[in-house]
Amino acid sequence: MPINLSDFHFLRPEILWLLIPIVLLVFHMNTRAKRTSAWQNVISPHLLEFLFVSGNHKKSRLPIWISAVLASLLVIAASGPSYRQKAVPVFETENAQVILMDLSLSMDATDIKPSRLDRAKFKLLDILEHTKEGTAALVVYAGDAFVISPLTSDANTIANMVPTLSTGIMPVLGSRPDIGINKAIELLKNAKHNRGQIVWLTDGVDSYHTGAIIDAVNTSGYQLSILAIGTEQGAPIPLANGNGFLKDSSGAIVVPKLDVTTLSEISMATQAGYVKMTADESDIEYLKKHNEWRAEQNQENNDEQKISKWIDDGYWLVWLALLLCLIKIIRQPSGSLASFLIITSFGIGSVVVSPSLAAQEQPVVDSPSAADTQQPESTQQQSAVDDSWQSDLKQGWTNLWYTKDQQGQSAYRQGEYGKAADLFENQNWQATSQFKKGDFNQAAQNFSQGQDIRSQYNHATSLAKSQQLQPALDAYNKLLEQEPDHKDALHNKKIVEELLKQQQEKQQQQDQNSDQEKQDQQQQDSQSDQQQQQDEQNSEEQQKQSEQQQQQELQEQQQQAEQKQQEAEISEDERDKSEKDQALEHWLEKIPDDPGGLLRRKMYREYQRRGRKQKEEKLW
Repeated sequence: MPINLSDFHFLRPEILWLLIPIVLLVFHMNTRAKRTSAWQNVISPHLLEFLFVSGNHKKSRLPIWISAVLASLLVIAASGPSYRQKAVPVFETENAQVILMDLSLSMDATDIKPSRLDRAKFKLLDILEHTKEGTAALVVYAGDAFVISPLTSDANTIANMVPTLSTGIMPVLGSRPDIGINKAIELLKNAKHNRGQIVWLTDGVDSYHTGAIIDAVNTSGYQLSILAIGTEQGAPIPLANGNGFLKDSSGAIVVPKLDVTTLSEISMATQAGYVKMTADESDIEYLKKHNEWRAEQNQENNDEQKISKWIDDGYWLVWLALLLCLIKIIRQPSGSLASFLIITSFGIGSVVVSPSLAAQEQPVVDSPSAADTQQPESTQQQSAVDDSWQSDLKQGWTNLWYTKDQQGQSAYRQGEYGKAADLFENQNWQATSQFKKGDFNQAAQNFSQGQDIRSQYNHATSLAKSQQLQPALDAYNKLLEQEPDHKDALHNKKIVEELLKQQQEKQQQQDQNSDQEKQDQQQQDSQSDQQQQQDEQNSEEQQKQSEQQQQQELQEQQQQAEQKQQEAEISEDERDKSEKDQALEHWLEKIPDDPGGLLRRKMYREYQRRGRKQKEEKLW
C-alpha cells in the first residue's frame, strides 16, 4: 500500500507537548556536562582536547543523547502517528432478549398437564439455559405489564424468580399483550440495543390487540418469537379455592382455546418465528434457528454500512526504542542497570517478575542452628513463599476486575454465605448472607440500619429467628404503624405474641413451684422448733443426747432435701428447656418466606402509581 504523506497525522497530538520538557532536560544535562572540568575556564578549546585520551570528553555525552532520543520516540509512539485506514462494521453483534410471559387466568387451564403455566415456566427455564451469552430480561403481563427482572447477564437471577410466578400475583386481571410488547421494547431501547429479541410465551391474544402488536414490533425493528402454549380444544380454568371452574357473566364455564389463527397472523405480519410448545426442546431449537436466519439477513443488509477507522502505527517506533534501549544497557554500568530497566520499562511496558525471582527477594527466616544458617532455604519454605505470592497475586487480580460486592455475589451463589458476608460492602446484601449463614444477631444489627419497609421486616424477622422475641414484637409493631396491611408482618406478630405468652406461663408456673417449696421448708422448720422446745423440758443429759441426735437427723434431712430439690430443679429445667426449644422451633418454622407476596405488593404499588384504569374486557 503506497504511503500518502498528506494523510499523515497524530491521533493524540496533545501528548507531543511532552517533547518540550525532554528538550529542556537534555539542554540542562548537556550544559552541566560541559562544566564538569575546571580546565575549561583556563584553557582554550582547541588545546583542551589534547588533555583527554582518545577524546573521551566528547563520548561521555553520548548516553545523554541516547536517552533523549529514546524518550522522544516513546512520546511520538504514544501520540499515535497514523497514515492508513481500515473499514469496520457500524454495528457490533450483541445478543439481548426479553422473555414476555403471559400470566392471564387462561394460563391456569389444564388442557396441558399439570397446567399451561407450569409447562410455560419449564420452557422459560429451558430458554435461560440456552442463553449463554448476552443479556436477558423477564416481563409478565395480565391486565397490565410489569418488569420482573431488567436486562442482566446473569440468567440465574431470572431463574430464581420463576417458581414465584403465578396468575395470583398479578394486581389486575385481563390480557393485554400489547402493553407487554411495548414494555419489552422499552427495555431494549433504554439499554441502547440496536438489535434484540422478544420471546413471547402465550396461549392466545384477542383480535382487537393484533394491530397494535404488529405496529409496535415492526416499528421497533426487534425480532419477535412466539411460543404457543395450549390446545385448540381448550379446557376449563379451575378456581384457586378448588371449588369449581371460572364462569362468565352468563354463568357458563369458560373454556379458553389456543388461538392459532390470530397468532399466525401476527407471525406473518412481523416475520416472527412461531411454534407450538413441544415436550422436548425442538420448539426452542426451531426459534433459535429462525432467529439466526433473521440475524444473517440483517447482517447482509448491513454489510455495506461500514466506517473508516485510522490505524495507530505508533507501535512500530517501539522496535527502534528497544534497539536504543539495548545500546543503553550495554553502555550502562552494572550498578545502576536495574534502576535503568525500571525507568525505561515505564514507556515500553510493565515489568514482569517471575515467581522464583520474587521469592528470592523475600526475607529469609534464620533457623536456630548455626549450621543451618549457612544453607540455602529449604524447598518447603520456597514453596510456601511461592504459594503466598501466587495467592496475593490472584487476590490482587480479582480485586482489580471485580468489586467486593461482585465477589460477594459470586460467593453467595456458591453457597459460601460466611465468605459472602465478609466480602459484601452493601449492608443489605451482607445482612442477607449472615441470615442465610444463621448469624441472626448480626443480620438483625445490619438490617436495623435500613429505614424502608423491607429492611424493617427483615430486621424484625432476624430478631425472631434469634429468639429475641420482645424486640422482634416491638419491631413488628413499628413496621405495622407505617404499613398496617402488611400480611407477613401481621402473621409473624401473632406467632411472636404466642411465644411470649408461653414464656410467661412457664415463668409463672416456675414461680408457683418455688413458693410451694418455701412453704414446705417453713413447715419443716416450725416442726423442728416445736420438737426442740419439748426436748428442752427433759433432763440435761437427755437434752444433750436429744440435741445431738436431732442435729444429726436435721443435717441428714437437709442434705436429702437439698439433693432432692437440686434433682427436681435440674429435671424441671431440662424439661422446660426441651419443651421451650421444641415450641420455638415449631413456631419459627411457620414464619413465612414468601417472595411471591413481596412481588405481588411491589407490582400493585407500581400499578397504583401508573393510575391506569382497567377497561371493560375479558378477564382471562
